Amino acid sequence: MKKFNTQSRRNFMKGAGVTALMSAAGSGSALGMGMGQSMGGSGKGYNFDDIYSRIGHNSVKWDAAIRRYGRENITVPMGIADMDFKQPPFVVKALQERAKYEQFGYETLPDSFYQSIIDWNKDRYGLDVKKEWIVTSSALKPGMISSMRGLNPVKGKVILQTPTYSGFTGAIHKAGMRVEMNPMKKINGRWHMDLEDLANRLDYETKCLILCNPNNPSGECWTADELRALGDLCISRGVTILADEIHCDFTNKGQKFTPYASIGEKYANSSISYRSPSKTFGQANLKVAYFVCQNKDLMNATMIGGGHDAGCNAFGLIACETAFRDGAQWVDDLNDYIDGNFDYLVDFVNKSGNMPGIEYSKPEGTYLAWLDCNGLMEKVITDDYRRYYHDKMRDQGRRHSGLTKEMALSEWIVENSGVQLNAGSSYGIGAEGFMRMNIAVPRSSLETALGHLNKALKAV
Repeated sequence: MKKFNTQSRRNFMKGAGVTALMSAAGSGSALGMGMGQSMGGSGKGYNFDDIYSRIGHNSVKWDAAIRRYGRENITVPMGIADMDFKQPPFVVKALQERAKYEQFGYETLPDSFYQSIIDWNKDRYGLDVKKEWIVTSSALKPGMISSMRGLNPVKGKVILQTPTYSGFTGAIHKAGMRVEMNPMKKINGRWHMDLEDLANRLDYETKCLILCNPNNPSGECWTADELRALGDLCISRGVTILADEIHCDFTNKGQKFTPYASIGEKYANSSISYRSPSKTFGQANLKVAYFVCQNKDLMNATMIGGGHDAGCNAFGLIACETAFRDGAQWVDDLNDYIDGNFDYLVDFVNKSGNMPGIEYSKPEGTYLAWLDCNGLMEKVITDDYRRYYHDKMRDQGRRHSGLTKEMALSEWIVENSGVQLNAGSSYGIGAEGFMRMNIAVPRSSLETALGHLNKALKAV
């Protein structure tokens, strides 16, 4: 991983004082200030087993679950894709140093910010990205929404290969378009694209397909051959691929992430790729993402036709640059830890007598486990149970219309184990009977959650 000269930058900032800080805001120094070499790049010594409370800090994952179910009823919330690990210490240090400069007015983006993105993509994936291809965004979905609006002004269809991330549906609707689901096929424990079905769905109203790579929630890291086959079909029909690659930095041992834009010039030229440090480094609320597109027509459609706003948070920009510049080893160590969590989960679920009603095999990427709970759902979610949860949610003033079996199962799991998972029904066709579990947590939290869940299942 390429290292910037943080030592000379630190000496400059130390000698120049506040006047230099103000002038550096647009020169490339502001985002890196305070970063000494002693902080740079190493995740070694970071304790991913460290337990610290996120309760009381407005955490969607923790506090929202507690408000919904009650503190006494939540053991471990494991639905929201938000890691329970502290920020890398070098990121915290950079943010602390930035806060000392007591000015938060308009700032330009320094070259060093773009360079950190360019280097990260080159060093980890061999992907050559030019500065002029990069546009910032507060998150992935605003960029995607702008792209969809600009590319399909007649408000047609957007294809989703399901099961896939539930947030895509809301983004498509916000763009004023319709969702068209292209269900995938599960073969020998792995989901595969159904291109024959897709070909039948691509018509004159279809201008965009959202590719999730690696796939959330099922964890496939699509191969170059799979991506080219998809791309060839979409190109032949004039369909632009919008590649959500937010989980790209999470691959399990023996697996490989292939950026869509890396498989050939014609594919890169007919697609837009969306990335963010929000998953990789746990920076979702710092509101920084970016997308890359080398086709000026597609970029103009997003920026002009879609009206994209590229504004980002000052602290988020610092955190993003610092993480990409200094975080390679930290991410490698994190991947090793999460891979160990997956191994623990697989061994636990498949141990004789454990987790009756649940089936699971290790995915290729992400930190999300896609649990097949059809056997459990068949046992516990009877019509009477479903009616019970419907009435309970109604009486609590919670949204109860359209209660699916998976939603009822999610409620049953919380009530009987204190573990909160995401209902599979929100991930589209093909997700029936599945639940999503986030295992980017300290090992002891995973052990606790599985122990409680196993006890509940055995009591059925």
